[in-house]
Amino acid sequence: MAKKDNKASTRGKRYNTAERVKILTFVDKHNAKNGRGGAAAASRKFDVSQLTIGNWLRAAGSPSPKRKKSNVDVDQALKRLGELHKLMAKVESELDSLRKEYAELKMAL
Repeated sequence: MAKKDNKASTRGKRYNTAERVKILTFVDKHNAKNGRGGAAAASRKFDVSQLTIGNWLRAAGSPSPKRKKSNVDVDQALKRLGELHKLMAKVESELDSLRKEYAELKMAL
């Protein structure tokens, strides 16, 4: 099998500045609207790997997208989770005793 002398065929696609700007603008707009996910959306839309887009963003000095702030009071949510956990444990205990009684009655038949 003969080797190819054309090294360009072993390389990936090259993007000019206009294409990069178009893709990075899309990423910025998506992140501004949704908080994050612009690189993934651009990857799907423009068929460019997320790694490539990430490299372009780092080279451009773009900050990584921030997650949207949650409106949930964390202390209140944790308190409610604890209450629910205790309630579920109580109900599961009751269910276990009901299952045991059910099995005993079934065996008695």
